[in-house]
Amino acid sequence: MSLGMWKVQVKGIVSRWVEGGRYPVTEAEWKMEKLEGDKFRFTRFGEDTFELAGREVRTYVYAKTLVIVEGEWP
Repeated sequence: MSLGMWKVQVKGIVSRWVEGGRYPVTEAEWKMEKLEGDKFRFTRFGEDTFELAGREVRTYVYAKTLVIVEGEWP
């Protein structure tokens, strides 16, 4: 169940965990959904869905490599 939703723009180095390693995320607009706990799910047509922990999202937002395009960020 989604607890919040935002449109975000990846504008720099953002990475995700895939089978034992970290890989960069495509620089583009993504839909970000808040999930139960401290998890966020990212989806984009034609790309694999992935999840990040809240601390990772906050780090990327602070570093301005993940920019909130639509929606209120806490």
